[in-house]
Amino acid sequence: MTSTRWICLLLPLALVACAHSSAPETAAPAVTSRASPTLKERYAGTYVYAGGEAEKAAVSAAVDASVKGMGIASGFAKSALMERAVIRPSYTIAFDTKGDVEIETPGYPAEISPSNGAEVKMKNKTGDESQTSQHFVKGVLVQQGRTSDGQGETEFHLQPDGKTLLVKKVMESSQLPRPVVYTLTYVRQSGK
Repeated sequence: MTSTRWICLLLPLALVACAHSSAPETAAPAVTSRASPTLKERYAGTYVYAGGEAEKAAVSAAVDASVKGMGIASGFAKSALMERAVIRPSYTIAFDTKGDVEIETPGYPAEISPSNGAEVKMKNKTGDESQTSQHFVKGVLVQQGRTSDGQGETEFHLQPDGKTLLVKKVMESSQLPRPVVYTLTYVRQSGK
C-alpha cells in the first residue's frame, strides 16, 4: 500500500482520536440548575500539578494500552493522543456573577460555560472544536465535550480535605480498541 493511501486511511483516525470522542455521538447533557454557592466557594481556587513521575508514566501507559493492537496505525494514534494528554501545570476554577464556571490554565484557551450544563462552542489548544458543557454531578465538577465524532469527559473531584483535586480524563473513539483513562493529582494554591 502506498504511503499516500496510508495517510488517507490514518487521517480520519487521528481526527477522531484527537477529539474528545466516543462514537456514536450521544445527546447533549441535560441542563441542570446552576452550581450552589457552597460548591462554588468550595471549588474556587488554583490547583497545581502534584502527581509526579508516577502519574506522568501512567498517562503514557494509558495511551499505550488504548492503541495496543492497532498495528501500523498505533504510532500515529499514540502521537495524536499524547498531544492531547499533556499534563497541565495548573487549573484555576472560578465562577462569575452570572453563574458561569471558568477553567483556566496558562497557555490554554479559557473554558467558560454556564455551570448548569448548557453547551457552548469551544476550541482547545490543539484547535479541536467541540460543544462543551460544565456542571456539578454529586459534588463533582464535570466537563463534557462533544464533536461530530463523539465525546470525552474531565471530572474535577475535590477531596474532603478541600486541598487535593483529582482530575480524571477519559478519551474514547470507535477507532480505538480501548478508551484512554487516567487520573492526575493537583493541590490547592489559592482560594479557600
